[in-house]
Amino acid sequence: MTVRSDSSLQPYLVSLAAHFAAGGMMGVVFPWLIVHELHEDQAWVGIAQAVASLPMMILVLFGGAAADGRDLRAYLARLQLGAAIVVILLALVVASHLLTFFAVTACMFMVSIFSAFIMPARDSLLSHVAPPSLGLPRAVAMSIAATFGGQLLGTAVGASASTVGAVPLLCVQAILLTIAGILSSRLAVDNPDAMRPNEPAPLSRWLHVTGEAFVVVWQHERLRTIILYLVLGAPLFNGWFMVGIPLMVRDVYHGSSAGLSLVITTFLLGLTISSFLFSRLPPVERPGRLMMLLSLNNLFVFAVVHFELPFEFFAALMFWWGLTSGVAMAVTRGMIQVAAPHAYRARVLSMLQFANVAGGPPGSLMYGFLAQWVGILNAVLVVPISVAILWLGFRFFSSLWEFRRDDANAATTAPIALD
Repeated sequence: MTVRSDSSLQPYLVSLAAHFAAGGMMGVVFPWLIVHELHEDQAWVGIAQAVASLPMMILVLFGGAAADGRDLRAYLARLQLGAAIVVILLALVVASHLLTFFAVTACMFMVSIFSAFIMPARDSLLSHVAPPSLGLPRAVAMSIAATFGGQLLGTAVGASASTVGAVPLLCVQAILLTIAGILSSRLAVDNPDAMRPNEPAPLSRWLHVTGEAFVVVWQHERLRTIILYLVLGAPLFNGWFMVGIPLMVRDVYHGSSAGLSLVITTFLLGLTISSFLFSRLPPVERPGRLMMLLSLNNLFVFAVVHFELPFEFFAALMFWWGLTSGVAMAVTRGMIQVAAPHAYRARVLSMLQFANVAGGPPGSLMYGFLAQWVGILNAVLVVPISVAILWLGFRFFSSLWEFRRDDANAATTAPIALD
């Protein structure tokens, strides 16, 4: 008896939550090791995060090309189990008292390689398990809620790094990744023929299909505009999350892993609440306009951060930033999922992931070196200035403000690149 994909969405969401719970723990443990255990300077914190996120920026597009035409369930499971092995290696390094800047950064670099191939495969798999009665945009919002719910739980657990140490937390992360892999491998889909494994593609084929993704996105006004908007803003926000927050906690508020976890948790709590609530609402008729209005909140948030609020107010401000960011992410991902042609969905979604992660290395370096030169509170002023310029440019020189909901025909009208 074939299980309908309606019953596969729940285990998919559980797998997603387990994967990101592991990621949430690593999001605390990695900067804690660099900032508090190794006591690296601001610039080296930026370098560590830049190196660790570099594979995501470079390889995520190849990850999308590799995912199309595969049995995504088995493929995704193998990748998640591979990431679990690397986390165990890092635990062995720490347990053996061999922790160095090179060792911890190299392990995170390897985890990032796996993540670059996991993300587009995982996102593409959603379209095979989303119930038709629910609709893809709402399924996307639910997946975002599961993503940040898992990350929220993992980040909260990561607060114990200063007391229990890194090794137990790394072992828990490996277990969570293993659970995610097992669940991924057992998902049922309505049309297994849609994911028949192909022969492994050579690198030249990957380059070709990755180029196709660029063509599809560039020829489609909606995809091109949204992804450009995200790419240009990514260094501001990715760098802040990866380097700015850890440096604020250490240099401004003199906190430890508990303080770092609290700030990240409040942000993720806002993301989780808003994305969950958004999944319960009917589709937005003007998603482009909502996306741009929400982005104005970034100008307010980072201008206020500059004035060195008390720690409680800083955490509350990060919660507010998370609330608006969760809705913005759901709107953006929903528009792209709907607009992406089915045959190119994993590749187009890899472009979205590229847009989201492309700012990691440059943003980390920017905040690290700016904090070294002018202090982290002054470095954050680059955000409101850049956001204002970016917002005005897209408001008056693009059609993003006018984008309407186009669930019915966006995917069928999107151009298809020729082989």
